[in-house]
Amino acid sequence: MSSQDISQLSPSQQEALQTYTAVTDQDPIAAIPLLQRCEWNVQIAIARFFDGEPATDPLAEARSALPPAAARQTANLQFESLLSSTQPAPRQNPEDTVERVDTSIATETQYRPSFLFSILFSPFNIMYRVLSTILSPLGFLVPSFMSRLFHRLIYQQSRTVRRGLPPAETTRRFIREFSEEYGTNTLPFVETGFNLSLDNAKKDLKFLLVVLLSPSHDENTTWVQETLLSNQMKSFLDSHANELFLWGGNVRDPEAYQVSSSLQCTKFPFVALVCQTTESGSTAMTVIMRAAGPMPASELVAKLGTAMTTLQAQLAAARAQRAEQQASRNLRQEQDSAYERSLAQDRERARRRREEEEAAARAEKEALERAREVEKRRADMAQWRQWRAQSLPKEPGPEVNDAIRVSIRMASGERVIRKFHSNADLDELYAFVDCYEAVKARQVAGTIGEEVEEPVNYEHEYGFRLVSPMPRTVYDLEKGGSVGEIIGRAANLIVEPIEEEETSDGE
Repeated sequence: MSSQDISQLSPSQQEALQTYTAVTDQDPIAAIPLLQRCEWNVQIAIARFFDGEPATDPLAEARSALPPAAARQTANLQFESLLSSTQPAPRQNPEDTVERVDTSIATETQYRPSFLFSILFSPFNIMYRVLSTILSPLGFLVPSFMSRLFHRLIYQQSRTVRRGLPPAETTRRFIREFSEEYGTNTLPFVETGFNLSLDNAKKDLKFLLVVLLSPSHDENTTWVQETLLSNQMKSFLDSHANELFLWGGNVRDPEAYQVSSSLQCTKFPFVALVCQTTESGSTAMTVIMRAAGPMPASELVAKLGTAMTTLQAQLAAARAQRAEQQASRNLRQEQDSAYERSLAQDRERARRRREEEEAAARAEKEALERAREVEKRRADMAQWRQWRAQSLPKEPGPEVNDAIRVSIRMASGERVIRKFHSNADLDELYAFVDCYEAVKARQVAGTIGEEVEEPVNYEHEYGFRLVSPMPRTVYDLEKGGSVGEIIGRAANLIVEPIEEEETSDGE
């Protein structure tokens, strides 16, 4: 059939064709004749695709055997069935919502008959032991159910109690026992607990296929070998490996038993398909398909394919929306990060600029303070020299026999000759040299002038030394003593600045 004929199909037929090809992955042109033979019933077409078509068409035989009115009614019913299969899935029942189960390890209550019941059956117990010992070679003649009944009533035993394990360990034990029982396991069972598997399916917007087995069920082994391990089921799981998680459990385990109660399991083996639905803004995990009891692999695959195809578009839209939200969130985070980095750089530049301004202001303030201190010290020094000049004793006259004559060459090169009392302190000689300009100014003025007070909190330091050139002798003020004791009757002294001497030593 050409593409032009496909475009001539009705919307419901095109939707049925899309659902069928999504499950079977068959070419649409080859799928249309089979759908036409199945009256466009998707489930029947999928079952025939996997199981093969029967030799005779039951629909055609039934239609030919019915009267015209009944045939028209059958056609209407088939049309309604087609509409129901192609229409969107109905709103989910709130009871289908799947919640996390309690995985706390609890002690299983064992069945024990009452004491009175045990006394009543004690004769049967003794008789059974005797007969079982004597007639054990003929035990194959006794029906098996009678043996199990007596074994339960007489020996007062309950079913095997399995040791509780954490969820992940319980799941791994199930997978290990499954491989030991049915051979090498090729099914992609997840090795996590049910709650974590449910959370992962919800987080990744995937389907969760739950398989619950009961080893005590008579058809459990047959169903596993013929349906669960069939090639059709393996192909289906392989083709949907990127959108489906497979979780299995044994109802003898507490976790699997809680899961069976949560999924409203009524018959074993049990299969349920769970996914997140987006109807009415809900984000809960919901059961969208249940398969209780044994069924052929083709029917199970058809049900799973139909259920998944119904919600694949919703999940794809939800994934695209989530990816868009994540991309928007990442972009916003990158923008916020870039803004924070830019803001941090601006803050760092502002901090450095503020520190530089503060350092410059502090340096300027310190320079002003040093200048004020230098100016104050200069003023205090001038005041001290004025004060010390007026406090110097007068030069001794000719009548003083013990006067000592001192010739001093000033730092300016001027030579000054002056007499001092022999008992005058050496500090007086230093003071005269330091205050010579002030003394000379007072002598030139010819008047004493106003009395100058000693500056407050000022300690004067002489910036020179008095040295005798030949032989070189330094008259240090710190040694103290009188002029007569240190210098003698006469002396020629040179003024050596201390700062100049220290500078030359440093060089």
